[in-house]
Amino acid sequence: MRRTFVLWHRYAGLTMALFLVIEGLTGSVLAFYEEFDRWLNPQLLTVRVRNTAPLDPLTLHERAEALDPRAYIKFIELQQPPGRACSFGVTPKKDPATGKEYALSYNELLLDPYTGEKLGSRMVGKVSLARENIPSLILLLHTNLAMPLSTGRAGPWILGVVAVVWTIDCFVAPYLTLPLRRRSDSRYRSSGPAAAGWWRRWKPSWLIKTGVGNQRLNYDLHRAAGLWMWPMLFVFAWSGVAFTLPQAYMPVMKAFFRMSTDETMSMDDTSFAPAKPLEVPALGWREAYATGQKLMREASVQHGFAMQEEKRLFYDPDLGVYGYVIHSSVDLNTWDGTIVLFDGNTGALRSLSLRAPSAEARGDVITRWLIWLHMAAVFGRPMQIVVCAMGFGVAVLSATGVIVWWLKRKSAHWHRQRVINARGS
Repeated sequence: MRRTFVLWHRYAGLTMALFLVIEGLTGSVLAFYEEFDRWLNPQLLTVRVRNTAPLDPLTLHERAEALDPRAYIKFIELQQPPGRACSFGVTPKKDPATGKEYALSYNELLLDPYTGEKLGSRMVGKVSLARENIPSLILLLHTNLAMPLSTGRAGPWILGVVAVVWTIDCFVAPYLTLPLRRRSDSRYRSSGPAAAGWWRRWKPSWLIKTGVGNQRLNYDLHRAAGLWMWPMLFVFAWSGVAFTLPQAYMPVMKAFFRMSTDETMSMDDTSFAPAKPLEVPALGWREAYATGQKLMREASVQHGFAMQEEKRLFYDPDLGVYGYVIHSSVDLNTWDGTIVLFDGNTGALRSLSLRAPSAEARGDVITRWLIWLHMAAVFGRPMQIVVCAMGFGVAVLSATGVIVWWLKRKSAHWHRQRVINARGS
């Protein structure tokens, strides 16, 4: 069995190595995505802080839409951090003459929050080495291997298969570091000298020896790093399956935990999509904002949570609904939010998404924590540093694994050659 696991670990590692190097290095950057983007593109994303108050988000939204009649603004960020440009996601409207969408050269518009003046625009998600597109190119590499849209979901599928293999290897690799069982250690599982001896023999696997040759140093680095990094390696691997291959993730999670997808979600109505997209709702953005606030206040009284901070207002023409998002007292993470969806014409409540942990199945809670840890969305800057370091660690772990295999292969080749030469002589 051990020999089988050795072969699995060897060839699984070699197969995954390039992908994990890409994922590790890009993931390190993505841990500080916003900071990296602002550092790389300060002319687009930063503004001088003034003594005057910035324009309110709805006024900025109106200024943004007035800049280009062909563009439709999809959402409004209701909080604007000081010193940052106001970003709007843009989608093209349809040309009445042709019924087709206008061809826009950008999908993100950036304004000065104090004046409403345009700072610039860019096409986020475009495979390009242009300075303003490098952050989103790194994100595309991490999530899709930067594959063109014509390949469909090939990128996520490949990464999903890699994540499944990686998850399995997260259990195989530690097993291979365990010391071989000696006959005299038949009672090693019990407490006492035998157990202590077994633990002493496993201890070197956690250490990196100094003053040894490069081959042994590389091997120790690969083995010890894998053991010390194991918890986060498993988090990255299994959450990677959740992101890219839910067809594999969900059945496994349902086998061990209750998931909310097993039951009807706590929605008032989920069958409210119109027959065709509702591009121009009866409610304007200001009316929708007031409606969202009203519905959220009513929901907070009914469900017993406190409204802490507004986040965004968005409109989905395919569903014909507005969404009003806040951070509430039941949200465990500032990235998540409590959301009310309401009809774009009538303002009637359609859905309430409440993230109260007590109301969720255990599998959902585990899934959310896996995602938060993967994306460095909890514990602030310290977690960003950990995820950044782990990304480099994954790349190093993969590279040292390939080096271990290559050195052993070369050593075996030299040994065979010496045997052949000895026999020949």
